[in-house]
Amino acid sequence: MHLFRLLRIVYLFAYYAQPIANRKKGSGKRLARSLYHMGPAYIKFGQALSIRSDILGEQIADELGVLRDSLPPFPFKKVKKIIEQGLGKPLFELYSDFDEEAVAAASIAQVHFAVTADGEEVAVKVLRPEVEKIFARDVAMMRWLAKCAEKLSKEARRLKLRQVVEEFAKSVAVELDLRMEAAAASELKENFAGEVGFHVPRVDWRRTS
Repeated sequence: MHLFRLLRIVYLFAYYAQPIANRKKGSGKRLARSLYHMGPAYIKFGQALSIRSDILGEQIADELGVLRDSLPPFPFKKVKKIIEQGLGKPLFELYSDFDEEAVAAASIAQVHFAVTADGEEVAVKVLRPEVEKIFARDVAMMRWLAKCAEKLSKEARRLKLRQVVEEFAKSVAVELDLRMEAAAASELKENFAGEVGFHVPRVDWRRTS
């Protein structure tokens, strides 16, 4: 791993393991920028931490909220390749029309509007390229850093950083399999069947992988 990147991560963990009262104003914004530039796994970790004011304090948690906003999408060329590999067919056999511009982009996936070959309007969620490999590498680094932080800092031991990383790793493993999300959406649709004023879109299982 590039030495500067490693030192930057070590600095971040060391800084945020210190007592909340010792941190400077605006440090959450700097942390958000650093996590953003370190890649999708760290963006996702920042999103998870942004709702943990008990760990970071209210101000820093709020400032990390910027990581929940839209992120730059990856190119359509890669979207097409991922869909064709995942579903085993050319894109335009599956969809009669596919909007090349993403309507939303996040740390793990992005969404495009499309029309199926059957004429049904759909939203298509596509994982970022090699996102599983990136997360596996970066979560391994987070585990090591959390272990080091707990050895060096009493505050880090109190906050149970290793447990925080493990919970994060579990939640990401579920998110990286879009079949799990599709199953949850299908169950939600069943649970709200017949509810007035509430609609859950149907999952297109023929185009889910």
